[in-house]
Amino acid sequence: MRDQGRLVEWFDEKGYGFIQPDDMNKERVFLHISDFARKGPRPLVGCALDYVVILDEQGRFRAKQVVYVKAKNSRAPSRSKTPSVVPAARPALVPMQLAAVLYIVVVAVLSFSKLLPPFSFIFITLMNVLSYWLYAQDKEAAQNGTRRIAESTLHVVAFLGGWPAAWLAQQKLRHKTQKQPFRKIYFCTIGLNIILLLWLVSPLNVLIH
Repeated sequence: MRDQGRLVEWFDEKGYGFIQPDDMNKERVFLHISDFARKGPRPLVGCALDYVVILDEQGRFRAKQVVYVKAKNSRAPSRSKTPSVVPAARPALVPMQLAAVLYIVVVAVLSFSKLLPPFSFIFITLMNVLSYWLYAQDKEAAQNGTRRIAESTLHVVAFLGGWPAAWLAQQKLRHKTQKQPFRKIYFCTIGLNIILLLWLVSPLNVLIH
């Protein structure tokens, strides 16, 4: 399926960059200089492009058969057509923001009240720092074409309490926000982590009580 967007980042010395689709709800698309349908001038940030979107072997969206779009033929970004749509999309993020903050607060309270082992809050903090760092490394590896972080590693760290930072990294880095079944497994790790937390503070846990 063909799509249109504008080049928002370009590393000319390395010959690659990123396209922001006209539909602002879509994830950025990787572009390599070899992906142009025919030879032409080097691309500049801001130029309009028409391309075919594929999912490459590294799990990222990549542009193929790229051509330049003349100004009169380019589509205006969807947010300029319906500016009211952009603010309406924000409330969808609020539940996850509240859940992440509430989770950290609850773990802190349970740790300081000794319903959880005292080191629990420190452990969760370390897992969140590690989680964000792993996502950042995986994003950089995807951009540079180097070895990626295993998805199983990201899920294990999320299950161990690093899921709030994982969600933050997904949104801030625009990484793995659309890939399936990764997203489904990620939300499963959240549920399993909460179940584990409830078990740890329940009377059924003979390790603490």
